[in-house]
Amino acid sequence: MKSIIDQIFCTDALEGMKQLSSSYIPLVITSPPYFGCRVYGNETLGREENPLSYVENLLLFTEEIKRILSDAGSFYLNIGDIYFGTKGFSRNKGRYARKTDTHYKEHKIVKPDGKYLQYKQLLMIPERVAIGMQLQGWILRNKIIWEKPNPVPSYSPDRRYPVYEYFFHFVKSRKYFFSLEIAKKYNHHRDIIRNGIEPFGSHQASYPLSLIKPFILTTSKENDIVLDPFMGSGTTAVAAIETHRKYLGFEINPVFYDESHKRIENVKNNTSQKLVQTI
Repeated sequence: MKSIIDQIFCTDALEGMKQLSSSYIPLVITSPPYFGCRVYGNETLGREENPLSYVENLLLFTEEIKRILSDAGSFYLNIGDIYFGTKGFSRNKGRYARKTDTHYKEHKIVKPDGKYLQYKQLLMIPERVAIGMQLQGWILRNKIIWEKPNPVPSYSPDRRYPVYEYFFHFVKSRKYFFSLEIAKKYNHHRDIIRNGIEPFGSHQASYPLSLIKPFILTTSKENDIVLDPFMGSGTTAVAAIETHRKYLGFEINPVFYDESHKRIENVKNNTSQKLVQTI
């Protein structure tokens, strides 16, 4: 298993995780593709016709993560919500047009049912995933609100502006590693965390390095392996390196896979240069 440490594999995460031993990973941090949002390339998760199908598919991943997570481990899941009738649905024309309209040319759109699926409805996808995970046996320790002082504009004249996303902190047993002392040191001891967004490269939905590093520091030990099944631009791997942890990841998009490798190599080279300068 040593050969997989500090590597990212360009493959489907679900298939990749099936190759890992049970109870092997101390910490998982990830942000999977959101439902009906950006299209990055060859991903399938997030492109479902029905949002409830997305929830079911994502729960396949969380079930596998539960198997490979160590008994004392933690899983941080970042996931956002969406309104029915926007983005990948049917109201993305004319005054409702978005820059990402071209993403949905081949996207099958579910029709409104006047109940759960009706225009202007906030779908509560994060909550549905979290409840599904509880039914899988996960223990939800915190529903963390990531407040963004610089959110992507989402204007509507008849509702308030959305300025936050969730980070769910899940564990699989009642005894797990967590340092409240370290959390207080980095102002990560409350369940509302204010941190600006930081897009990286061609990946416009990456979460910020400054947000992820405290999660790693508070919920793992040095040299622990940090897994990100949806590695994207490599933020989780960089955070692991800078906090003296090992990393492991999967990324199905070859463009992001290449970008993350280049980013990680730059970080490793800079770290080596700093180390030489201190000797």
